[in-house]
Amino acid sequence: MIAYNKTWLANLHLQQEVKKDEQQGNISNAEFHAIAQKYPVGFYSPNIFVRVGLFILTCVIVSFADGLLSLMAASGRLIETFGWFFFLGLLSYIALEVMVSAKHHYRSGVDDALLFISGCLFTIGFVIMLSGTHYLPLSGFIFLLTLWLSIRFADILAAAACCISFLAFIFFGWIRIVPGGLSTAPFVMMLVSGGMYWIASAYSGRKEFINYDSSLAIAKVVSLAALYAAGNYYVIQTLSAEMMGKTGPVPFGMIFWAWTISVPFIYIGFGIKKKDVILLRAGLILVPAAIVTFRTYYQILPIDAALTVAGAIVLTAVYAVVKYLKTPRHGFTTAEPDEVNLLDHLKAESLIVAETFSHAPAAPANDGAKFGGGDFGGGGSSGGF
Repeated sequence: MIAYNKTWLANLHLQQEVKKDEQQGNISNAEFHAIAQKYPVGFYSPNIFVRVGLFILTCVIVSFADGLLSLMAASGRLIETFGWFFFLGLLSYIALEVMVSAKHHYRSGVDDALLFISGCLFTIGFVIMLSGTHYLPLSGFIFLLTLWLSIRFADILAAAACCISFLAFIFFGWIRIVPGGLSTAPFVMMLVSGGMYWIASAYSGRKEFINYDSSLAIAKVVSLAALYAAGNYYVIQTLSAEMMGKTGPVPFGMIFWAWTISVPFIYIGFGIKKKDVILLRAGLILVPAAIVTFRTYYQILPIDAALTVAGAIVLTAVYAVVKYLKTPRHGFTTAEPDEVNLLDHLKAESLIVAETFSHAPAAPANDGAKFGGGDFGGGGSSGGF
């Protein structure tokens, strides 16, 4: 289903893992080059600066091309219809498929731009077709569109849009179908967000879904943020005021206040227990959100004093943790950790080097062969080896 060459993707993951081992000194540079030659990657994937430049250049070229086509079709009033935007989106999508399949672009900036442009054009065409903004069908359309783009191209932005549009579709569908649905929507969104996180966690790390690991990680981040927002007191009161015109305290306010304050620390606790960096960082990021929400309704100290106290507490906590973890304790350390191997969580060098040299024919004593000098495209890696 994925558009990119699966063999090259597998080789790319393998090379990335072996590169880490080479940087850590587990294998030699010659062994790395031998592995790279045995498992080649034919993608065109330049460094980040070239990628950004190609993204901008592709957007400019497509804009000029679409503008020229629109000028040519302006006399027939075609450009005023939703079909015209679908047509332009289809052209960009076809170009995307060609660049990926025939030109072997992989995260090059060109495929990123074409994916972004085609998605936007399809969405604009659908909005025009609806003759306005109707959130329920629009969120459903975006969900289906980005789901396909996520499956086909494993793009993390498409995956994020897919998760957000799915949650929006559930929310707008619930409040439209169920009488008084806005009152129970927070609990429904909690269940849906929690279920989405559980599904993403269940499939993350599986060998058969290795090409979607980044997309699944984004799904976990979005679902954790949505799970917290679904019970955040400020969010619920704001939605009640804007959608129902209700002001004053929120029903079940104590439950939502407990959720607002406790969930970030629950994330941190589970992140430490499971050594899950996504949970841990989500909790750390949401702690200020809980503090800001509390301060919005209860101002105990002036803002300057509150910031000073908070900064002092944070600095003290950071200093204490860094000093405590200079010596690794309970699986945590301040040192840069080795990344988890995605190939069944095994050390790659023992398997890959054995595979490489067990099948390689014996070389003459002095054949003058040199490793290196070639180029291969890595997923964001910089070029020459």
